[in-house]
Amino acid sequence: MMMRMTQDNHMNHETRAVTDASTMREDSGTVPLMAAQGVVMAVTMCVCEIVCAPMVISLSGGAFALVPWAMLACLLAVVFVLILGFAFLWLADNLSHNFSGRLVPLTYGVVGAASFGVWGGLLYPTFMNSILGPAKLALLTSGDVWAIGFNCAVIGMVSFLLAVICGPQLARRRTVCVVLAVVVFVLAAFGAFFLWQFYARLH
Repeated sequence: MMMRMTQDNHMNHETRAVTDASTMREDSGTVPLMAAQGVVMAVTMCVCEIVCAPMVISLSGGAFALVPWAMLACLLAVVFVLILGFAFLWLADNLSHNFSGRLVPLTYGVVGAASFGVWGGLLYPTFMNSILGPAKLALLTSGDVWAIGFNCAVIGMVSFLLAVICGPQLARRRTVCVVLAVVVFVLAAFGAFFLWQFYARLH
């Protein structure tokens, strides 16, 4: 009887040790939640910008090639996440404390739509016109600017919604998070290269 109790205690200690080790490995493989949410935002924005690139190019009369503009749009999206995205995530998180249930993701969506809508509505047309003007091409109309702003607002809403929904899952997968972050920065680097190419040819 004593031997059986001793064996049971030994097995319990081993099980507890394995569980603690697994927990330590899981904890060591996590990233901060807000960092994971930022990665989700950046990835979502880049994917949406690539998908919407043909529509945006059509607003400029086809003055831009598809790949260069898509990469430039990814650059502007990544810059938004790095400069303002985390601040607006913090704002959305604080505002969401006033709500519960399904209204929490909605709060993130509203903040994302407002913030990225204004960012995109101001910067995207500015960059496009700064290239179209020196090239002696027609500038964007006010309707085009509003269309780009609305498109960016939708992208911002989707990105913030996915950030709050998928961020916790991605935070527990550090390797996947790092790989996605690297891919996003590579796209942004291509965008910076094409932006330099645009201005180098114009000036």
